[in-house]
Amino acid sequence: MSGMNWFNGMWESKGWNQREIDYQWPSSSFPIINIQTGGLGKGRKRVAIGVIAVGDIAIGIFSIGAVSVGVFSFGAVAISWLLSIGAVAMSSYLAGGAVAISNWFSIGAVAIGDTAVGAVAIARTAIGAVGIGETAYGVVAIGQHGFGLIPLTHDAIKWITGLFKSN
Repeated sequence: MSGMNWFNGMWESKGWNQREIDYQWPSSSFPIINIQTGGLGKGRKRVAIGVIAVGDIAIGIFSIGAVSVGVFSFGAVAISWLLSIGAVAMSSYLAGGAVAISNWFSIGAVAIGDTAVGAVAIARTAIGAVGIGETAYGVVAIGQHGFGLIPLTHDAIKWITGLFKSN
């Protein structure tokens, strides 16, 4: 094998692995695909802006990065309109991650939204070990309606107080 790697010149213009990556396609003035990373230990974060953006901070329709903002976002902190997946994910429609917050459906360890599934779910309809919402399902269910091993719901409290009322 030669000393030249197959990826030389293909993905990089400044470096690879732990070094800085600076790649724009088709041109740097109008990047549809933009990959910008500062590398490890460089101290500065690079911002990638494009239709497909990959970087320390990524802004685009499809964004992947430590902090990503777009229509579809993936990263440690992901903020989007349609779909966010990350450690902390915030979206208008779908969010998934350790902490997931959305207006429609969230799934994660802590899920907050209109419908939420998670260890701790807080929503209008909540399903989780601890479910908190209008309708809650879980080991501990807290809300207006629902079912759980420990039901702290309005319906359960009415049923228990009804057992002690005299007819």
